[in-house]
Amino acid sequence: MAKTRSFAAKLAHESSLEGKVICPKCNTEVKKIKLIRTRKSKKGSWAPKYDFVSFCKCNEKDILEGKI
Repeated sequence: MAKTRSFAAKLAHESSLEGKVICPKCNTEVKKIKLIRTRKSKKGSWAPKYDFVSFCKCNEKDILEGKI
């Protein structure tokens, strides 16, 4: 059975910077997100293409507009 954690323990874990990457430009946490795009296969049908991209406030607008 899973061990239950208190609210204080969850808050302390979330607010710690251990293992997090901080962007030097915008000073926010850099997260990896999975982008799913479409591409044409060799047979002419559409297939998904999966990419992992680093995401922070610097490139948020470009990613959400589909430029990257």
